[in-house]
Amino acid sequence: MVDPLWYKDAVIYQLHVRSFFDANDDGYGDFEGLRQKLPYLEALGVNTLWLMPFFQSPLRDDGYDISEYYQILPVHGTLEDFRRFLDEAHERGMRVIVELVLNHTSIDHPWFQEARKPGSPLRDFYVWSDTPEKYQGVRVIFQDFEPSNWTFDPVAGAYYWHRFYHHQPDLNWDNPQVERAMHQVMFFWADMGVDGFRLDAIPYLYEREGTSCENLPETIEAVKRLRKALEERYGPGKVLLAEANMWPEETLPYFGEGDGVHMAYNFPLMPRIFLALRREDRKPIEAMLQETEGIPEAAQWALFLRNHDELTLEKVTEEEREFLWEVYAPDPRYRINLGIRRRLMPLLGGDRRRFELLHALLFTLKGSPILYYGDEIGMGDNPFLGDRNGVRTPMQWSADRNAGFSRAPYHRLFLPPVSEGPYSYHFVNVEAQQENPHSLLNFVRRFLGIRNRYAKVFGRGALRLLPVANRRILAYEREFEGERILVVANLSRYTQAFDLPLEGYEGLVPVELFSQHPFPPVEGCYRLALGPHGFALFSLRPKEEMERLHLPDWASPGEEVMEALEDLPSVPLSGGVESLFVDTLVDEGARASFLSALGKVLGGRGWLASRPGRVELKDALRFQKDPPLYLTLLRLEGEGLVQEVFLPIALRPEKEGPGVFARVRGGGYLIELSQDPGFYTLLLRRLAQGFEGRSLRAHYRGRHRGPVPEALELLRPGLAAGEGVWLQVGLVQDGGLDRTERILPHLDLPWILKPGGGLYWERGRERRVLALTGTLPSGRPQEAFAYALRLAGEGLARLRDHPVGEGASGLMADALRELEALARLLGVRLALLHRALREAEGEGDGVPLLNRGLGAFVEVEGEVFLLALGREARGLPLWDLARLAYDLERALYLAAEEVPEAMDWVALAADSFEQALLQAYQEAAQEVLEGLDRFPQIMLDLAQDQALREERLSRHRVLERWQAKAKEWGDGF
Repeated sequence: MVDPLWYKDAVIYQLHVRSFFDANDDGYGDFEGLRQKLPYLEALGVNTLWLMPFFQSPLRDDGYDISEYYQILPVHGTLEDFRRFLDEAHERGMRVIVELVLNHTSIDHPWFQEARKPGSPLRDFYVWSDTPEKYQGVRVIFQDFEPSNWTFDPVAGAYYWHRFYHHQPDLNWDNPQVERAMHQVMFFWADMGVDGFRLDAIPYLYEREGTSCENLPETIEAVKRLRKALEERYGPGKVLLAEANMWPEETLPYFGEGDGVHMAYNFPLMPRIFLALRREDRKPIEAMLQETEGIPEAAQWALFLRNHDELTLEKVTEEEREFLWEVYAPDPRYRINLGIRRRLMPLLGGDRRRFELLHALLFTLKGSPILYYGDEIGMGDNPFLGDRNGVRTPMQWSADRNAGFSRAPYHRLFLPPVSEGPYSYHFVNVEAQQENPHSLLNFVRRFLGIRNRYAKVFGRGALRLLPVANRRILAYEREFEGERILVVANLSRYTQAFDLPLEGYEGLVPVELFSQHPFPPVEGCYRLALGPHGFALFSLRPKEEMERLHLPDWASPGEEVMEALEDLPSVPLSGGVESLFVDTLVDEGARASFLSALGKVLGGRGWLASRPGRVELKDALRFQKDPPLYLTLLRLEGEGLVQEVFLPIALRPEKEGPGVFARVRGGGYLIELSQDPGFYTLLLRRLAQGFEGRSLRAHYRGRHRGPVPEALELLRPGLAAGEGVWLQVGLVQDGGLDRTERILPHLDLPWILKPGGGLYWERGRERRVLALTGTLPSGRPQEAFAYALRLAGEGLARLRDHPVGEGASGLMADALRELEALARLLGVRLALLHRALREAEGEGDGVPLLNRGLGAFVEVEGEVFLLALGREARGLPLWDLARLAYDLERALYLAAEEVPEAMDWVALAADSFEQALLQAYQEAAQEVLEGLDRFPQIMLDLAQDQALREERLSRHRVLERWQAKAKEWGDGF
């Protein structure tokens, strides 16, 4: 009986039929040659073969440009040759996966040739347009070769759409006939007995205006229909493997809820393995393992080190790509399509230790490994062959003529074998390595023997990362049904000693799997050492199963080095600033110092609800390269409260500005830019240009269609404005800006400033608003609290010469008339706003709240406008009224610090304005406020919270006033 989850235990071998072995000596590999080499593949230890395209094709794109889906390219043989190969592979217990190229055909395909003709019934099989202006902004994938995704066809008199080469027109999946036709192609080969299909270029099936034309919901649904059709016809057991070169959150939907593809390539992980190797830091691998968690139980990742195209660097950050190009492809000849066209061994500089280490990771990480033909013997490449042909040269079987691949004349070979340099077939070939026990080939064979012995542990087991203090060490446990295997890898080129945190495993004995040699039993923290690029695999077995133990001596721990502090905390940054912000490039020690220093300065920021005790970096995007400026998402914990913060941080050579919080060893200062108007100006300009960026975890997209003044004025941290424009940054990510963008456009009130642009963080279906922009009436704006503070200062100045006494009310009313008018205006508008919010957000328990004080408003030329909402919540209207009353009262106390002679007037004025606020609200709402007797308690609670938020005299005076009121009212309060 077929195990429906066989693909989880698979070891896949990827090959070109025409590159593997030529049995009829015509210069091309064929199915008969592949059949003859099945014993070699069986002995190697692979159990699944992935055959790259072997269908009828003009071979302009290595067979991915198919001109007939139901025919084999004649140089590969006949359908009968294929059946004979397939039958023998199955007899040897090997499964076969073939290509299903769903996205496009060759221009030579009869469908396209017919579709070009005017009035053809097949016209709708492809995507046509009278103009190349459709789907603007969609990226060109093969940017080294194609200037556009559209090509004009003179016969059709129209442009046709192609995401790859111009000779590969895209099929129109909006046409149901196309989908039915491709299902029939799948059925044809499945009927013949193939075990699965690799879905080539699957993210690009559909096109929609205003999108990237990638990963559209329609594509996901088409994949699910494909699987449904496959299983309805054949039952479980046949596999769909998706080629979706996307970010993790964009790839996960292809699995569906277990009703999508069975497998997908782990493109995000692959380049980070190379990154981790050169940085000698496990963080890139750990980050991607965490990012690619959460697939359905029956789904599986396909792991690889590189493939037939290139070491793709599409889905890495700009900083990662720059680093990988610099260290792996300094010669531009090896760069192509945002990738590196090199085989594995040359990529590694011929370093055997690194070769073995990478295979140790490939064979033991979570997923099914893929070997690319020839990598098991360390084949090289030929950079002088066009496109990616340099990594598709004939398999090197021996030092005989044509590498033992074919006895055809050399000039008739489809590609020349590598014949020069250290990777020449004279030195690197199967025959030379077959009998050498120390060869790469036999290393791979031995490792695959271990892999296959523990197939279910490595293929289906859980993976748990071990938090080793030494970041050069990657350690993880694989476990399945009680069987545990410990994998430890040294990513450094130098010997490393380290402690494994194995508490909870006491009494188990690590048995090294290659030698089956038992190590000392676990007694808690476990000390090991590994040589340069070394690795070890241990089966953790009960002590009673072992007959003997060998206890080695251990080295003493090293000494810790403390960084001296001067007037500012010091961040020991030894490399680029990206090591503070990009997880895969991180210097953990420097980041810890950086976050500690940042936490200290944030403790004094009044826009935070509490002082952070712990700061964690959740995401970061490089916004400017020189001088470095990053947009960061932070998680702050402290005083029982968790907050998320969006904060710009820069590294500058000079110690300047109120946001300086740390010095960097080697020169420069770290500055948080919440109070830097230059940042807000820069952000607005970038948004006006149409901003797009990508971090490890999310896309950042932004726009602004309004005016762009030369400079913005900072109204308060998070809010800036200029001539006719405002910009609000969600420093505290409480959902307020998301709600603002969603709700304000639906509120038909003339004093509401509706957002028209912004900056957005997007990860899969998750989206948050980081900033909003909009237009302002003419005039110089100011934040409403600043406006209230100015009115309070002016009014108290008028009262400084008057003692509080008889007739005080009249004096106060005249002196503070504008401030009282503001209080009444706010009361009226809050009532109208509550009504509008209830209509927009629906009826429910409590009133939809503004959840902000004066910070929600801005003043321009005497008019007050609503700018933003707070987090979505419902409650008593008194809560919003209390926040406005608190801000008005605090403005009075703050103004009185500049006019101390009028301090005695503050309490009286505060009482008056609170009464005016409440009265105006009730009059506008045309109802009596419920629970009005609770207002003093609400004010006291709010004053206590605000006093903890920021150590300011004005906040403490408000608190003292309400504490005194509480004492006056006693138990009745």
